Amino acid sequence: MRRWMTLAGYILVPGSHFGGMWRHPYSETDFCDRSLYEDVARTLERGGFDLAFVPESLSIATGPGGDYRTFVAHGAVGSIRHDPSHLVAAMAGVTRHLGFTVTLSTTYMEPYHIARIFSTLEHFSGGRMAWNIVTSAGESNAHNFGHFAPLDSPTAYRRADETLTVCSQLWTSWDEDALLRDKDSGRFADPDKVSTIDHAGEFFRLRGPLSLPATPGGGPVLMAAGVSPRGRDFAARWANVMFAIQNEAAGMAELRNDVRRRAEALGRDPASIRLLAAVQPVLGETRAIAAARAAYLDEIIHPEMARAFLAAMLGMDLARFAADTPIEEVIAATPMRAAVDAGAAVPWLDQVRAEDPDRRWTLGEIALRLARSSSTPRLVGTARDVADALEAFFAAEACDGFVITPTHFPGSFDEFARAVVPELRRRGLVRADPPPQGLRARLGL
Repeated sequence: MRRWMTLAGYILVPGSHFGGMWRHPYSETDFCDRSLYEDVARTLERGGFDLAFVPESLSIATGPGGDYRTFVAHGAVGSIRHDPSHLVAAMAGVTRHLGFTVTLSTTYMEPYHIARIFSTLEHFSGGRMAWNIVTSAGESNAHNFGHFAPLDSPTAYRRADETLTVCSQLWTSWDEDALLRDKDSGRFADPDKVSTIDHAGEFFRLRGPLSLPATPGGGPVLMAAGVSPRGRDFAARWANVMFAIQNEAAGMAELRNDVRRRAEALGRDPASIRLLAAVQPVLGETRAIAAARAAYLDEIIHPEMARAFLAAMLGMDLARFAADTPIEEVIAATPMRAAVDAGAAVPWLDQVRAEDPDRRWTLGEIALRLARSSSTPRLVGTARDVADALEAFFAAEACDGFVITPTHFPGSFDEFARAVVPELRRRGLVRADPPPQGLRARLGL
């Protein structure tokens, strides 16, 4: 089977991996306007994208101590969060081929609810859904669920495993030919082909069956993003697609190859697992124009937002440090604890410091650098330069496609579709013909 590059658009507002997104003069700011997202969906489909990726968290982002005021004040990532299933439903309704990734939590949702949500979306979209499975790591997600007993990471992953087991059973609780719809006989379905699941596990007890018939693909495409050893085991067991926040080819390839090895040890076909890496293109008609645009982007990142974001991503209390404090002093005085399992902030910080060991990085400089792209690769140049970079990652099999994270919303997607996608098509890397029906076929699964 021919290997095609997968392209996804990252739908995250008011900030994205670029912390100043909403401040860009070309960005829309009415993030509660349904028509904005419908237009984004049309742009992605028309522009040759395969997926719209909608991430999720269950609260406004917070720093240590639960402070959310800085994030709200400066429009940081996650200040606005729509229910991803409803957002995707609106976008799917105005498209025919575009796939969608919906992020839902296995920690704070019941598996029956999850199974029914995705079954509905799969039926209504014609099989275009993916589930980005998250355990809602990080303290901020727990703020609105204080009645839940806190789960450590191993327990959260056991709950996630059981959730996936239950959902898989519910999605297959109807045989594909269970529906009869015979008006003459009055038989709507064959009850012998609709089964209970009778699940009794560590976390859940439910009878089933699901109140919806089987979908053609047997459930959504499954995505995961964990980089810890336990997260990799989970992805190896369940995922069709990995989402990576890695800032270099070596990190992408290591994650992709390691998860594939773990999957093969479980009896799965390792080639059936795809890895999509987040990247941030900054395009210009010339390299000088692209570099100037990248410099301008840095100017519109609010320094207080950048500090708050760094504190949240590293689990550090930075309130008592001035911006010009050397980062080494901050690290020595403050415990560092990665707040999000799917992130790569800690290894990113180590790499930045290793790039120039003699440089005295300040807290403010490190915060700004993280807020530029959240440790994803920033690709600055002409359309041909960006296509060269993507092709190099893809040809080296460091990844199987890319999640395009915008610097201005939604214009970044239109720019990429008009400038870079035609270049990728000329190189035979993305499809020029109409895509196959259904997301599984489109991803070659």
